Amino acid sequence: MLNSKIERLSQLLSHSQNGLVFVDLKSKQVLYIDENTRERLELKNQKSLEIQNLFYDYDLLISEIHTHPHSKSDYKWFLKNQNSERIAVSVHFSSLIEFFDPDTEIYSFTINWNHEYAGENSEIVDHLEIPFLQADLNGNITYANTRFVHFFQLSNEKIQSYNAFEILRLSENFKQEILKQNIKRIIEFQPQKGKLVSFQLQSFITTDQGKQTGITILLLDLSELQNAERILKYGEDKLRTFFATMNNGFVIINQEAKIIEIAPIFKFLLFQVFAFEVGEDIFHFFDEKVRSKMLNVLNSVVENQNVETTEFEYLLLGEERTFEIRFIPVRRYDPYDKKIMLVFSDITEAKQMDRQLIESMKFASIGEIAAGLAHEINNPLQSALLYLDDLITVDETDPNERRNILKKIESANLRIRDLVKALLDLGRMESPNRDFVSPYYILVRTSELVEVSCRKKNIDFKRRANPNLPGIFVRWQEIEQVLINCVVNSINALSEMESLRQFPKIELGIDLVKNQKKEWVVFTVEDNGPGIDDETLEKVFLPLFTTRRNKQGTGLGLSISKKIIAEHGGEIYIKTKEGTGTKVEIYLPAHTDDNG
Repeated sequence: MLNSKIERLSQLLSHSQNGLVFVDLKSKQVLYIDENTRERLELKNQKSLEIQNLFYDYDLLISEIHTHPHSKSDYKWFLKNQNSERIAVSVHFSSLIEFFDPDTEIYSFTINWNHEYAGENSEIVDHLEIPFLQADLNGNITYANTRFVHFFQLSNEKIQSYNAFEILRLSENFKQEILKQNIKRIIEFQPQKGKLVSFQLQSFITTDQGKQTGITILLLDLSELQNAERILKYGEDKLRTFFATMNNGFVIINQEAKIIEIAPIFKFLLFQVFAFEVGEDIFHFFDEKVRSKMLNVLNSVVENQNVETTEFEYLLLGEERTFEIRFIPVRRYDPYDKKIMLVFSDITEAKQMDRQLIESMKFASIGEIAAGLAHEINNPLQSALLYLDDLITVDETDPNERRNILKKIESANLRIRDLVKALLDLGRMESPNRDFVSPYYILVRTSELVEVSCRKKNIDFKRRANPNLPGIFVRWQEIEQVLINCVVNSINALSEMESLRQFPKIELGIDLVKNQKKEWVVFTVEDNGPGIDDETLEKVFLPLFTTRRNKQGTGLGLSISKKIIAEHGGEIYIKTKEGTGTKVEIYLPAHTDDNG
């Protein structure tokens, strides 16, 4: 698989006139060399070719890559040919980690043959971004780059008169260690009139045909790294303080739901009860049904890298409480390192507040339609009383006529009973559980309550639906409430226009729509009212925003409606054109085989 990827990449880049080399820095193996480079270096056998057989000062080159992995600079460097002769060229390196397994450390080297350089080693490495020197086995400097000379305030003309061990103030034991093996060590140095600086010293023994000829020393400045670490630690302390003041729990998990890290937030009571431990399955506290639901959400977040939210109920210290989990993908440079942050929130009080707001919205709607219902109830009641008066005052002997009068009285009373029942159902606290209901049933009940108000305002009300629609799992009283609220908004918009429509109309409909590979039952409320301007449209779902402040508008209707629909896994959209009308679309998941 690795060879095929390398071959494919080499084919894609083969049009370049430059040389191309792929190297795995972990194994120090050369994985690929283009034909032109192989001929120029007179390499007869590429098998088991290592980086030190291709690049001079390869340890220095690897250190430069690790220090500046995202450098966009071209570097002057020496290549080796088959006879170990030096060829000075310009090289540019870039990581290929996004194409390969993250356990590898594969880089591509582009060789610009048009930039071949002559001269000594100083011309090749003088532009390195880290202090660097070469010395003989006694420590006498044979070359130091500009950064080294500048930092230690040396004379460039007298560079070969300096001794590296003396400049770096190395102990005798340290000197002997450097001459025996390649080492890494933290050292500190204080230049004249300067601050104390920490370096990571890296030394490499240079050889020629197996014989030690000298040493190469690089100094990696740790001051910026240490400063970054201090900033990071300060940030972590601030973050911990921030977390400690929040009523939330934070956990980092992997894609197998194993806990990687837990924020130490003792204020969050749920974490004290659950007692999460690093390495365990975070969802093992839940029953199988809830656990399956959580894993489905986790898999969706891992696959799509989108934020998702779900809820669960838990009996905490004898009290039924509602918690929300927000799944947030942690995006990293490594595409294989998929971690998810879970943010736990106790939303019990928020849920209770929502219930109160929904109840407030219900009673506001009841107030809107009560006057129309009182008139609607009065008509069949008066009719029934007149028929009863006929029976009492007129001795009707014809049994068929008496039965006909009694039927009319019964019909009038049934009409009154249905209207009162619908009104009582609207004001009743709904069950927290969802029911499997027909959307047509919700449509009919809503129509019964709103068509009276439409008739009173001379608005033509129509309903449109296919009775063979799939069912939906909902708290149907809440969906009915949302529809009533939308129709009442349309009634108000039409009846409060400065220039009334000649033929005002509202249509309440249901359709079945397939979208995003799912089937949706879509309720629509459409009017030919004044429409909504763009500025107002951006705010209509904001809590407490209303254009009817001087007409007892609360600004809660649409914001609560949106929340209700979202809790049912749906969406609510408003399509409008100023001066023409408004259409509200309410999407709810259909209960079909396609939706699972």
